[in-house]
Amino acid sequence: MAQKMDIIKKLSQGFVLDKIKETDWTKGSTNPLVVELDATEECDLACPGCVSEDIIANKGRFSNERLLSLGVELKDAGVKALILIGGGEPLMHPAIGEFIKYLGENDIHLGITTNGTSIDKYMDVIAEFSSWTRISLDASTEKTFNRLRPARNGESKFNHVINSMKKLAKIKKGKMGFSFLIRTEADGFGIKTNIHEIFDAAVLARDIGCDYFEVKPSYVYAGGVAHALVVHSKKQMQEARSEINRLDTLMGDSFKIMKAINLEESLSGAKIIQTKNYSRCPVSELRTLICPSGVFICPYWRGKDKFRIGDVNNMSFSDMWNGKRRQEVMKFVNPSKKCTFHCLRHESNIEILRIIKDFKNGKNVDAINEYDRFI
Repeated sequence: MAQKMDIIKKLSQGFVLDKIKETDWTKGSTNPLVVELDATEECDLACPGCVSEDIIANKGRFSNERLLSLGVELKDAGVKALILIGGGEPLMHPAIGEFIKYLGENDIHLGITTNGTSIDKYMDVIAEFSSWTRISLDASTEKTFNRLRPARNGESKFNHVINSMKKLAKIKKGKMGFSFLIRTEADGFGIKTNIHEIFDAAVLARDIGCDYFEVKPSYVYAGGVAHALVVHSKKQMQEARSEINRLDTLMGDSFKIMKAINLEESLSGAKIIQTKNYSRCPVSELRTLICPSGVFICPYWRGKDKFRIGDVNNMSFSDMWNGKRRQEVMKFVNPSKKCTFHCLRHESNIEILRIIKDFKNGKNVDAINEYDRFI
């Protein structure tokens, strides 16, 4: 059976429970466990409906020297895992190979989300040090790929990405995934549906040598609505469900099918209602987002000045994290009032608050044996 992503279980790992227990929650944590990093805001693709279009237009990036020194500071701060994300395309940063190598050699677990166009430039270090590398393709054919993920220079990148993935599959130590975001005309921006390619894309992923194929629902960020599921036609969602139901036939010991959080809600057209009965966000004490334009409380608030907790371009990470500005923003961000959108970390917040309460009441919290730093 296909697996639904479970981020709640990870919070019961010993190192996470220790962090929760040792934190003074009236003041906040002394460091995050996980950092999401936009090394650069540049991207070589021009995907219609890109949620980072405004950010990419800035074309900002950390200097080579600052990116590498930041790695040292994150290690010294006790960060356990880092996810290269975007903003832009992380592998376009000229010092990213050296940065990846430093993280790997210093026991900071690394995850990479990428469009795959630059994997070939850093093949060896990715294969050696990345715990997982997830490539976003959203298609099984060059025609559909070029429609959804066109290159800025007009050249098709599809075959290049596929060939790079095949090479990586042969030498990687970590996992490699194929990400498929369901798109239909309801997404706007002139997008045409890719539903008919879900099954064939999973076959392609398996044949390439991927460890998993992930199906994801699309979200809308425009028109004053932040992170709400796109409402697709009932007929198209029935077609998507039929395609997804076929995926179980492809599963084996070395190939898994992953269903993203809220995929079922998207397929069924259900409206997700989140009532946030808490005034502070404990997840943002354990995770944070670092960008060239500043450090933000989380990816939902990327680029929004009121949610900018500091800037590591003009101060050290430790000084930023323990500074007055972050404390002010953390108090300002009342999820019950500010985060009225759908948040993927809402259930994690509820679980952390439960664990905090149990510790406060002297209850034992059993730890699980799983070890996955990407909480």
